[in-house]
Amino acid sequence: MEIAQLAPAHTIASAYNARVDRLDAIRLLQALVAAGAKPRAPMATDWVHNIAVRNMSLDGTKLASALAYAQAEGWLIDSPRKGWISLTRAGEVIARVK
Repeated sequence: MEIAQLAPAHTIASAYNARVDRLDAIRLLQALVAAGAKPRAPMATDWVHNIAVRNMSLDGTKLASALAYAQAEGWLIDSPRKGWISLTRAGEVIARVK
């Protein structure tokens, strides 16, 4: 009898977290666009956090992961102004796709 080989638990958790981070990042972009965010217009990080908490109940490490994922995908970028970020055109397109 052969024993099935399973992926290590950390691999499964990582894949799950990446999927959740992606979905949270897309939901965050949708909430930001619905709240009036425009591509290349700087947004105060506090405003982004308020939208995430108010509209999505997303805060703490889940918010940090969603923001990191969106930045890694190029959907959000750091603004030259300290403490601000900007939505990219690609981020707006992702937010508007149904």
